Amino acid sequence: FHVDCNDDLSVFDDIVEIREYSKKPIDLHIITDTPEKYYDKLERIPVEYVTFQFENLKEKLQIPKSIKAKKGLAVVTPTPVEAFEEYADEFDFILIMATIPGQSGGTFDPVNFRKIREFSQKYPDKKIHVDGGVNGEVSFIIRNMGVFSAVSGSYLFNEGQVGKALLSLKATDT
Repeated sequence: FHVDCNDDLSVFDDIVEIREYSKKPIDLHIITDTPEKYYDKLERIPVEYVTFQFENLKEKLQIPKSIKAKKGLAVVTPTPVEAFEEYADEFDFILIMATIPGQSGGTFDPVNFRKIREFSQKYPDKKIHVDGGVNGEVSFIIRNMGVFSAVSGSYLFNEGQVGKALLSLKATDT
Protein backbone atom coordinates (compact mmCIF):
# COMPACT_ATOMS: atom_id res chain seq x y z
CA PHE A 1 0.00 0.00 0.00
CA HIS A 2 1.32 3.44 -0.91
CA VAL A 3 0.16 5.95 1.71
CA ASP A 4 0.68 9.66 1.10
CA CYS A 5 1.12 11.90 4.12
CA ASN A 6 0.98 15.65 3.66
CA ASP A 7 2.39 16.63 7.07
CA ASP A 8 -0.31 14.96 9.16
CA LEU A 9 0.63 12.66 12.04
CA SER A 10 -2.87 11.13 12.03
CA VAL A 11 -1.67 9.05 9.06
CA PHE A 12 -0.43 6.58 11.66
CA ASP A 13 -4.05 5.97 12.73
CA ASP A 14 -4.71 4.92 9.13
CA ILE A 15 -1.66 2.65 9.16
CA VAL A 16 -2.85 0.95 12.35
CA GLU A 17 -6.22 0.38 10.71
CA ILE A 18 -4.66 -0.99 7.50
CA ARG A 19 -2.66 -3.43 9.64
CA GLU A 20 -5.93 -4.78 11.08
CA TYR A 21 -6.93 -5.97 7.61
CA SER A 22 -3.70 -6.68 5.77
CA LYS A 23 -0.10 -7.68 6.22
CA LYS A 24 0.89 -6.24 2.82
CA PRO A 25 3.91 -3.92 2.88
CA ILE A 26 3.20 -0.25 3.53
CA ASP A 27 5.09 2.44 1.64
CA LEU A 28 4.70 5.74 3.51
CA HIS A 29 5.48 8.91 1.54
CA ILE A 30 5.92 11.84 3.93
CA ILE A 31 5.80 15.41 2.65
CA THR A 32 6.97 17.71 5.45
CA ASP A 33 9.56 20.29 6.36
CA THR A 34 9.81 18.81 9.88
CA PRO A 35 10.62 15.11 9.37
CA GLU A 36 11.92 14.67 12.92
CA LYS A 37 8.37 14.80 14.31
CA TYR A 38 7.69 11.48 12.51
CA TYR A 39 10.63 9.51 13.90
CA ASP A 40 8.99 8.46 17.18
CA LYS A 41 5.85 7.30 15.37
CA LEU A 42 7.92 5.37 12.82
CA GLU A 43 9.66 3.56 15.68
CA ARG A 44 6.37 2.63 17.39
CA ILE A 45 4.28 1.99 14.26
CA PRO A 46 6.74 0.63 11.72
CA VAL A 47 6.27 0.50 7.97
CA GLU A 48 8.28 -1.41 5.38
CA TYR A 49 9.18 1.66 3.28
CA VAL A 50 9.40 5.32 4.25
CA THR A 51 10.05 8.12 1.78
CA PHE A 52 10.65 11.79 2.46
CA GLN A 53 9.98 14.48 -0.15
CA PHE A 54 13.30 16.16 -0.96
CA GLU A 55 11.95 19.55 -1.98
CA ASN A 56 10.34 20.09 1.45
CA LEU A 57 13.50 19.41 3.47
CA LYS A 58 15.29 22.32 5.09
CA GLU A 59 18.41 20.28 5.90
CA LYS A 60 19.80 16.79 5.35
CA LEU A 61 17.76 14.04 6.96
CA GLN A 62 19.24 12.33 10.02
CA ILE A 63 16.93 9.33 10.39
CA PRO A 64 17.59 7.32 13.57
CA LYS A 65 19.03 3.83 13.07
CA SER A 66 16.15 2.46 15.17
CA ILE A 67 13.82 3.06 12.20
CA LYS A 68 14.14 -0.19 10.29
CA ALA A 69 12.09 0.72 7.19
CA LYS A 70 13.79 0.83 3.82
CA LYS A 71 14.44 4.52 3.24
CA GLY A 72 13.77 6.57 0.14
CA LEU A 73 14.03 10.08 -1.19
CA ALA A 74 11.21 11.43 -3.38
CA VAL A 75 12.00 13.99 -6.08
CA VAL A 76 9.70 15.86 -8.44
CA THR A 77 10.33 15.90 -12.18
CA PRO A 78 12.40 19.14 -12.29
CA THR A 79 14.74 17.96 -9.49
CA PRO A 80 17.81 16.15 -10.86
CA VAL A 81 18.67 12.66 -9.59
CA GLU A 82 21.91 14.12 -8.20
CA ALA A 83 19.81 15.18 -5.19
CA PHE A 84 20.14 11.55 -4.07
CA GLU A 85 23.94 11.82 -3.82
CA GLU A 86 24.07 12.93 -0.18
CA TYR A 87 21.79 10.01 0.78
CA ALA A 88 23.36 7.30 -1.37
CA ASP A 89 25.21 5.61 1.50
CA GLU A 90 22.16 5.40 3.78
CA PHE A 91 19.08 5.20 1.54
CA ASP A 92 17.71 2.24 -0.39
CA PHE A 93 15.72 3.89 -3.18
CA ILE A 94 14.53 6.97 -4.99
CA LEU A 95 10.87 7.77 -5.66
CA ILE A 96 10.50 9.69 -8.90
CA MET A 97 7.34 11.80 -8.89
CA ALA A 98 6.43 11.65 -12.57
CA THR A 99 3.48 14.05 -12.38
CA ILE A 100 2.71 17.16 -10.34
CA PRO A 101 2.33 15.94 -6.73
CA GLY A 102 -1.15 16.29 -5.29
CA GLN A 103 -2.91 16.42 -8.64
CA SER A 104 -4.66 13.13 -9.27
CA GLY A 105 -5.02 11.93 -12.83
CA GLY A 106 -1.85 13.54 -14.16
CA THR A 107 0.01 12.37 -17.24
CA PHE A 108 3.43 10.74 -16.90
CA ASP A 109 6.09 13.25 -17.97
CA PRO A 110 8.38 11.43 -20.47
CA VAL A 111 11.46 13.33 -19.20
CA ASN A 112 11.31 10.85 -16.31
CA PHE A 113 12.38 8.00 -18.62
CA ARG A 114 15.73 9.80 -18.86
CA LYS A 115 15.82 10.26 -15.07
CA ILE A 116 15.20 6.55 -14.56
CA ARG A 117 18.08 5.68 -16.91
CA GLU A 118 20.41 8.21 -15.27
CA PHE A 119 19.63 6.98 -11.77
CA SER A 120 19.99 3.28 -12.64
CA GLN A 121 23.37 3.95 -14.29
CA LYS A 122 24.66 6.05 -11.41
CA TYR A 123 23.26 3.83 -8.63
CA PRO A 124 22.89 0.30 -10.04
CA ASP A 125 22.38 -1.23 -6.58
CA LYS A 126 19.56 1.13 -5.58
CA LYS A 127 15.86 0.61 -6.29
CA ILE A 128 13.67 2.98 -8.28
CA HIS A 129 10.04 3.66 -7.40
CA VAL A 130 7.78 5.76 -9.65
CA ASP A 131 4.60 7.60 -8.68
CA GLY A 132 2.28 9.41 -11.07
CA GLY A 133 0.76 8.82 -14.47
CA VAL A 134 1.38 5.07 -14.41
CA ASN A 135 -0.99 3.31 -16.79
CA GLY A 136 -0.60 -0.02 -18.60
CA GLU A 137 1.75 1.33 -21.27
CA VAL A 138 3.95 3.31 -18.86
CA SER A 139 4.04 0.35 -16.48
CA PHE A 140 5.30 -1.93 -19.25
CA ILE A 141 8.07 0.52 -20.21
CA ILE A 142 9.31 1.32 -16.71
CA ARG A 143 9.28 -2.34 -15.64
CA ASN A 144 11.51 -3.08 -18.62
CA MET A 145 13.75 -0.23 -17.48
CA GLY A 146 14.19 -1.95 -14.12
CA VAL A 147 11.79 0.06 -11.95
CA PHE A 148 11.13 -1.86 -8.73
CA SER A 149 7.78 -0.34 -7.72
CA ALA A 150 5.13 1.85 -9.38
CA VAL A 151 2.24 3.69 -7.77
CA SER A 152 -0.95 3.81 -9.80
CA GLY A 153 -4.05 5.33 -8.30
CA SER A 154 -6.17 7.34 -10.71
CA TYR A 155 -5.61 4.91 -13.57
CA LEU A 156 -6.95 2.00 -11.51
CA PHE A 157 -9.92 3.81 -10.05
CA ASN A 158 -10.97 5.65 -13.22
CA GLU A 159 -11.14 2.50 -15.32
CA GLY A 160 -14.51 0.80 -15.61
CA GLN A 161 -13.08 -2.50 -14.38
CA VAL A 162 -10.41 -2.20 -11.71
CA GLY A 163 -9.35 -5.85 -12.13
CA LYS A 164 -8.79 -5.41 -15.86
CA ALA A 165 -6.79 -2.21 -15.25
CA LEU A 166 -4.69 -3.99 -12.62
CA LEU A 167 -3.93 -6.80 -15.05
CA SER A 168 -2.86 -4.27 -17.69
CA LEU A 169 -0.30 -2.86 -15.20
CA LYS A 170 1.18 -6.31 -14.85
CA ALA A 171 0.92 -7.38 -18.51
CA THR A 172 4.09 -8.65 -20.19
CA ASP A 173 3.40 -6.81 -23.45
CA THR A 174 1.28 -3.94 -24.72
